[in-house]
Amino acid sequence: MNKIRNILFSTAAISLLAFVIFSCSTAKEVETYYHPADFDVSASTCFVWTTDFYEIVPKLAAIISKKDKVTLFVKENADLNDIKRILEKYESNPENIGFIPLKWIPANAWLRDFGPVYLVNGRGKKKLVNFLYFRSRLKFVDQISEKQKIPLTQIPLNSTGGSREVNGKGTAILVESHELLENKPKTKDVIEAEMKNALHLKKIIWLKQGIPQDDGQFSGPIYQDIYPNGVNGHVDEFCRFADAQTVLISYVSEEEAGLHPILAEAKNRLDENYRILLESTDQDGNKLNVKKVPFAPLLIFEQPTPQGKRKTAAVTSYMNFIVTNSLVILPSYLDVADDSNREAFQAKENEVIRIFQEVFSSREIITVPSYDLNRFSGGFHCISINKPLGGAVSEPRIP
Repeated sequence: MNKIRNILFSTAAISLLAFVIFSCSTAKEVETYYHPADFDVSASTCFVWTTDFYEIVPKLAAIISKKDKVTLFVKENADLNDIKRILEKYESNPENIGFIPLKWIPANAWLRDFGPVYLVNGRGKKKLVNFLYFRSRLKFVDQISEKQKIPLTQIPLNSTGGSREVNGKGTAILVESHELLENKPKTKDVIEAEMKNALHLKKIIWLKQGIPQDDGQFSGPIYQDIYPNGVNGHVDEFCRFADAQTVLISYVSEEEAGLHPILAEAKNRLDENYRILLESTDQDGNKLNVKKVPFAPLLIFEQPTPQGKRKTAAVTSYMNFIVTNSLVILPSYLDVADDSNREAFQAKENEVIRIFQEVFSSREIITVPSYDLNRFSGGFHCISINKPLGGAVSEPRIP
């Protein structure tokens, strides 16, 4: 009888020990913070309110509000009635638009780059991360932390939102040329360690260079007298995750590469990045599903400078798209096509839409002209951030 009791006691002890181990493991997993992906379910899409760039923010906010939530950061003394009239002009749904008044807002729209990074855990709690790239923007993020009652961590690393792409499972894509330039004299190993620690990442995939049009504005011409108009190679101009294992990357065909030296240079850079992605794995060691997306049209314009005018390549890109719970807002260039290239532009855009419908099958694909924004060195993704679900407080609203 004692022997049976001992066996039963041992079995119960083992079961209890297993339960405790499992419970601790589960609790640890729930408490661990991670960086959500753009395609994950979100609470809202956020913008800094501005009517610059031909009212592109009101247009996008109105489109998104018809199906999903939108958050607008506005100045405390802003005329909300005027803002609402502008939004109404674009047939927005006011029930889906929230406002967060702040004492100070930067005088530009590029929220992706200087805005907060949201991390979440399995319990829905959030924390904010702020990098050093825009030191003067820290008080903007401080206000968001205070308003939304979310703790904030300051990271001693130069980084902007458009330079990072994550899959929501612990893998990030960075561009080597950009990170090394912005974080001199830090080495790639040091940058990787600091980035992993800051964003709770498990794996970083390093691509080499961004597209030529997105080279630094003061780095000299990219071909003859044509200058770039970018920020030294943000990844969101050419490479994005569509889901945790699917990566979209721009590509230039052989035929296109023969049309212009800038396109030839873009092909060389993108082909190298494509080969890296093919050989890369995610955080669990699984191969990525890499899909090519046609390169956006090369569009050159004359930009005013203190010395006069100079030829500039706009940072056009189909990859600078916005993902919401219901929509993908895709850049379009049909509005700037003429009789000589309209058919080619249309064929290319049709192929891009087909690919996006395939990889974002549960979302509606909407195309919106983006050239007016691209001439200022960015796109739709650059002016928006996704706020994840969860947290201590609900979204503030002003009736």
